Amino acid sequence: MEDIELRKKWLRFHRNPPSRNELRPEIQYSWERSYDRGVKPFLRENPYICTESELKQARSRSHYLLQISEPVMEDLYEFVAGTGFVVALADSDLCVTKVIGDEESLNWANLGRFVEGSIWLERMVGTNGGSLCQDLAKPISVYAYEHFCLFSHVSASSCAPIIDQNKICGCLCMVSPYNKVTNHTLGMVVAAAKHIMSTMVLERVNKYHKTVMESMSEGVIALDANGNITYMNDNCTNILQVDKRPIIGQNIYDLLGNNSDNHYFIHKVTQGRTFTDENFKIVTGNKNTINCNITCNPLKNPDTTAGGTVVIIKESQRINRLVRKWIGDGAKITFDGIIGKNPKFLQTVKTARAAASSSSNVLLLGESGTGKDVFAQAMHNASPRKKNPYVAINCAALPRELIASELFGYDEGAFTGARKGGNIGKFELADQGTIFLDEIGDIPLDLQAALLRVLEEKTVFRLGGNKLIPVNVRIIAATNKDLETEIKRNRFRRDLYYRLAVIKLTIPPLRERPDDILVLAETFMEKICKRFNKPPMTLAPEVVEVFMKYSWPGNIRELQNVIEGAVQLAPSDVISYDIIAEYLTEEGFSSPPSHVNKPIQTVLSESDLEKQKLLEYLSKYKYNKSAVAKAMGISRKTLYRRLAEYGID
Repeated sequence: MEDIELRKKWLRFHRNPPSRNELRPEIQYSWERSYDRGVKPFLRENPYICTESELKQARSRSHYLLQISEPVMEDLYEFVAGTGFVVALADSDLCVTKVIGDEESLNWANLGRFVEGSIWLERMVGTNGGSLCQDLAKPISVYAYEHFCLFSHVSASSCAPIIDQNKICGCLCMVSPYNKVTNHTLGMVVAAAKHIMSTMVLERVNKYHKTVMESMSEGVIALDANGNITYMNDNCTNILQVDKRPIIGQNIYDLLGNNSDNHYFIHKVTQGRTFTDENFKIVTGNKNTINCNITCNPLKNPDTTAGGTVVIIKESQRINRLVRKWIGDGAKITFDGIIGKNPKFLQTVKTARAAASSSSNVLLLGESGTGKDVFAQAMHNASPRKKNPYVAINCAALPRELIASELFGYDEGAFTGARKGGNIGKFELADQGTIFLDEIGDIPLDLQAALLRVLEEKTVFRLGGNKLIPVNVRIIAATNKDLETEIKRNRFRRDLYYRLAVIKLTIPPLRERPDDILVLAETFMEKICKRFNKPPMTLAPEVVEVFMKYSWPGNIRELQNVIEGAVQLAPSDVISYDIIAEYLTEEGFSSPPSHVNKPIQTVLSESDLEKQKLLEYLSKYKYNKSAVAKAMGISRKTLYRRLAEYGID
């Protein structure tokens, strides 16, 4: 069809609206919208061109789209070079951000000002391929007279939308004189647009994976079957202390194998075997030796010639810091949680508060069960070290042969049965924090010298190790023994005693705090009732009397155990004497309780039990005799008779 015939057909569609029924429906509807929007059909060129500044901003906004699309556009143009086509990319606002073509085709496109920076929105220039593919969200070709404006009626355009994350972010176009178009033009554009979209998805997935890998605190290195590095995150380069120059493709042996100490590590990670949390020593690129925890997993690949390994490297120092931070939660009690009103006890608490802010070592003295561990936790939580670890160890609970390894740790191979990779000691775990050495009087004499060296030099030497490890630890020790007597018997070192007892606190036993017995009992009762979902309970009057006469040889721990057992066994909300009798030992009484003529552990008579039951009900119902009689299932007359029998007023 000659140009003159094209123009006549185009003019007929404009001058004779019924003839537009010959157009495809999508073209016809677009023409109607163009008229409604007041588009001028006889425009001889596109007047809507961005300024250089506006084009720069548009390219900046669609930088990612441009970056992905340009190589695809170049490949597409190679197929149509010299045939009169130009390949163009427009953004989501239909602003052309890139046009590729030879000199002749670019000069032709410039006649209608199809240039970089031109805008092709339907409301501005009427029906065109770019606006239709965006409006319909599908590929489309617009041929010659189907264009709304005069300057486009001799061209053909094939366009495909570029959809990313369910949004149209741009469109790819091939534009030429109408007589150059072929049946394959739209297919080529669609294929290129799909290539762009799949590349964007792949790029996003790769960036996502890279972001995930770089956000990991561990070092990650991927090796192929030959030991060549296919990936390494930044944390791995920091841990191994190697340059961040491009190392993809470099062999792991070339990176680390120049030091023979690394050969075992390289051999293990290139065997294609799985292992988890094994400890290694690696000499870094800066010739530093670091302890690492390594996990290795082979890559599963259907291509049997491929495969490889993923190695996760965790620096032992960081693991130790995390462990220390977690262990720091061990101290949960504060001075606010220490209960008592006895003047002597309050003075001890005051002294402990003052000592908490010091970095000096503390020796807590007192009988078993007085709460030495409670004071140790409170002092840690009131100290400048409260955000650092609190590590508690009972020296009496460990076998003699394990105390040294627990306190100071050991290196791999230190002794038969030693854990592979060694074991960190409690002093290292407590670095920058507090270590509580309970029952310090039971530590073997030969280990006291090693402990003294740690106190003096502030370093530990692991069993089987070859280097000193600096530690900054505040020691709180505790014992129920008379250490001065132990010194005279040559069971405890005098110099260690003086090192530990820079600040010495003696916690009074419960028998010297009679005014605290009921306060503690009520507090324990309240907490234990809540823990076991029991209603609030009270102590029967005779129990109060016994508690005050009992010497509590087991101190606060004994009182707490008695209350816990009584709360769970009591049939009502009043704890009676028969419930607690079996918990109290004869050792705690100078003489039997005044209201009982039998030893503590004997069973009460039936009449005594009935009297006690009456007292419990009277206490429970606040001496309301009608309520008591009803609860016991007897008449008021019977109740009065029994009260008289037992001498209850």
